[in-house]
Amino acid sequence: MNTAQYTAIALPGIPDVRKGDDLARIVMDALDQMGQVLQHGDIIVLAQKIVSKAEGRVVLLDEVTVTPEARDLAHRVKKDPRLVTLALAESARVVRALPGLLILEHRLGFVMANAGIDQSNVSSPDGQACALLLPVDPDESARRVADALYARTGCRIAVLVNDSFGRPWRQGTVGVCLGAAGFPAVQDLRGECDMNGRVLHSTVVGLGDEIAAAASLLMGQAAQRQPAVLIRGYAWDVPECNARALVRPLAEDRFR
Repeated sequence: MNTAQYTAIALPGIPDVRKGDDLARIVMDALDQMGQVLQHGDIIVLAQKIVSKAEGRVVLLDEVTVTPEARDLAHRVKKDPRLVTLALAESARVVRALPGLLILEHRLGFVMANAGIDQSNVSSPDGQACALLLPVDPDESARRVADALYARTGCRIAVLVNDSFGRPWRQGTVGVCLGAAGFPAVQDLRGECDMNGRVLHSTVVGLGDEIAAAASLLMGQAAQRQPAVLIRGYAWDVPECNARALVRPLAEDRFR
């Protein structure tokens, strides 16, 4: 891999995405607005929110049946029991539960606050309270968009789905890669040499997270309305692997 420079551009005019919307068409329309066309090797990074919205992952809170387990946990963490019910349904286990804080291991392996369930920049047509769940399979979500763009343009591109994560031991959220298609989400450098000829024994690079974080700088975290980013000029020469490869296997987890 040898990338001297690359560009990152927020795609303009992305509408408020609704269930069933064609994300590939939305990307193409935004590129047309910019006077751009896709090129081989381009990377499109999509915010998890618009992917989840297009896939109908919006849940009306008044339609949630609160479970006894969720009600008890919600009392402990002082959160809406409907949101806690959704979070538990999306999760494999509770990692930490404190007043104002609920950290869970999502069923896909992500360890995150509230199982990734969010209410910011989410609304229903009639104004009812609602929440947004993560895509069922973010890697497959990325694959569908990449395939649709290839069908329209004939260009082999990568598509990443990113989201904002908090991190233990560090302040602030950063963009991470939830889903990837056509891109090496992880690059294993073990066995290669550094500039001094020293063999690397433990260096594995989370390329998907690095690209996701770069895109997040343009997407923003509030009202920027820039949920899609084109990254051009970033070259790679290692086999693609999806974002599941970024989740550390339990056998290698030294903190559990």
